[in-house]
Amino acid sequence: MFIKPVLSLLLALTLFFGFTAGAQERAKPDPQIRKLKIEYVTGQMNLTQQQLQKFLPLYNRYSDELLVHRRAIKALEKNPNSNYQVEERQNLEQKMVEIKGRYKDDFLRIITAQQLATMYKAEGEFKNILLNHLKNQRK
Repeated sequence: MFIKPVLSLLLALTLFFGFTAGAQERAKPDPQIRKLKIEYVTGQMNLTQQQLQKFLPLYNRYSDELLVHRRAIKALEKNPNSNYQVEERQNLEQKMVEIKGRYKDDFLRIITAQQLATMYKAEGEFKNILLNHLKNQRK
């Protein structure tokens, strides 16, 4: 049950990275990776068609907001002022917690708490699969 989606994801990632090796970081999330992530996450959640239609636009906004803050945290590494780095990182991480809290309530209007817990778990699994794939590709 779990192995088939993972194998499909790894195959798709292999094909994708074969075509995009060496591409520069993009201002927006990569559409192909986003598509794979959405397929993986929603596949794990067992959403009804009605839930899926309401869930996807909300999930995309949620992902976009978090991505902006993650990239801002990453950009802090270039700032030579350590005090600023520490303070700003804490502010950005607090904003991410606030975003997650706000969206939790919105998600729970569409999906069950079990599906939301599965979403969080599947996002972590997807990230690990992606990171492992990148590590293996560099070898």
